[in-house]
Amino acid sequence: MIYFRQAGKQVEQALGWGSKGVTLNFAKKTLAELKNNYLTASGPVTLKEKRQNKTDTEAEQARLQAIQEKENVTFKAFFENGYLPIQKTHKGQDTWIKETGHAENWIYPVIGNIPIKNVSSFHIERIKKNLLDAGRTPRTVQYCLATIRQTWNHARRAGIVSGDSPTRAVKIPKFDNQRQRYLTPDECSLLLAELKIRSETIYRMALLSLDAGLRFSEIAGLQWQDIDVIRETVLLRDTKSGKNRTVYMTERIKCLFSGMPKSGPDVLVFPDRNGKARKEVGETFRLVVEKLGLNSGIDDDRLKCVFHTLRHTHASRLLESGADIYRVKELLGHAHVATTERYSHVTADRLRSAIKDMEKMNNQGQVIPLAGRTGE
Repeated sequence: MIYFRQAGKQVEQALGWGSKGVTLNFAKKTLAELKNNYLTASGPVTLKEKRQNKTDTEAEQARLQAIQEKENVTFKAFFENGYLPIQKTHKGQDTWIKETGHAENWIYPVIGNIPIKNVSSFHIERIKKNLLDAGRTPRTVQYCLATIRQTWNHARRAGIVSGDSPTRAVKIPKFDNQRQRYLTPDECSLLLAELKIRSETIYRMALLSLDAGLRFSEIAGLQWQDIDVIRETVLLRDTKSGKNRTVYMTERIKCLFSGMPKSGPDVLVFPDRNGKARKEVGETFRLVVEKLGLNSGIDDDRLKCVFHTLRHTHASRLLESGADIYRVKELLGHAHVATTERYSHVTADRLRSAIKDMEKMNNQGQVIPLAGRTGE
């Protein structure tokens, strides 16, 4: 115990046990400190205040240390512990695996060990140069920079960085990434037949995309309340363009839905095994495409057959059948007609065919050469 007077009153306070290391010298020193603080009004005047000050100081030091650690977190540390775990919950496996590969192969070597707040456009330019020097495509450059940008945006929301991503100041090489593949009627028949053997569900999803032009995400989000077999319509809610749209059934889509077991109105039509919305079409589609050789000898991703090729084929068929581009725009749910114009190759084929037909008709008659004029 220590005893002293404050404001005319006798004060006694328990300092601690000798068995806990409290010595006489320590008690004298503490008592002198409290008296001096009282006389000079410069610090704690009781043991309670002194202990509270110590607690507050330690808390402040811990807070400052946490801020320092947060500000100095490296790009790699934040990508692996802050960004990637979130992506795994709402992105397809192929997507986050690709992002991880880009990080390990191209991003980490340049900025992996740099505090993310210190990453600048200079570093991004180095990453871009490394990719191009290694012969990587502009598309890969775009993917890598997108990975950096999305990681930065997550760090900004976490309060670790501020301002725009440093990728914003870097010019991305231009490239045409528009898919150009569409299937012939024979290829469509073969694909659907093989899918039906392998998986009735994937077959139905593929047919829906081929006959109605639905995106995979739109198919994955379909609920039974969106299906109206009587009116032969399918309602698509909150689509990529931000609007709802209605598509119309072909006879085989109508038969497809009529033959499926119905469920509650708000139940997904094509749920995954856990009853949740699908995040990817699955391995079956790729295996069938591989078996049929639809991508044999094709290295350009734009020419490969993927699930989106079915939507592309649907659009091409609409234009080939004579539908004008503005109606096709509405049926596909494009926000701008410029997007629909990607399928202009179909119109070009029809124009070329018209010229060939005219040529054949001309060749059926006798061609009479023009006589030259005198003096010419």
